[in-house]
Amino acid sequence: MYRGKAYCEANIYLYAPENSCNETLTKRKSVIKNYCSNTVKVTEIRIKESGFDEQTKEHFISLSVMAEVLVKYDPVITHLNDYRVNACREFRKQFPAAGAIMAHYIDTYSPFRLDGFKSRA
Repeated sequence: MYRGKAYCEANIYLYAPENSCNETLTKRKSVIKNYCSNTVKVTEIRIKESGFDEQTKEHFISLSVMAEVLVKYDPVITHLNDYRVNACREFRKQFPAAGAIMAHYIDTYSPFRLDGFKSRA
């Protein structure tokens, strides 16, 4: 059972070697853009920055990733902000290399939602 759907934003850096820069970054970006699990669905990607990292000698792009995150019902939680925290944790499980993650807001379900994104086809 899902208590609500939070709208999260995360910052993700993608790096690629100098010789295969464009195709590698484009491929990785499209994998993230089309990502959908049972609890996390990426809705939008914005390129914040791109360039060449002198320390690692690799090209990089910085992405702002927006996603909808389903948050499971927890009978212990009494405040909605705790569900926002759990949404960020769930997003981190799916994207462990992401930078800062923030849940902007949450929509609650009443009655609770029973199926996730994948089970609705």
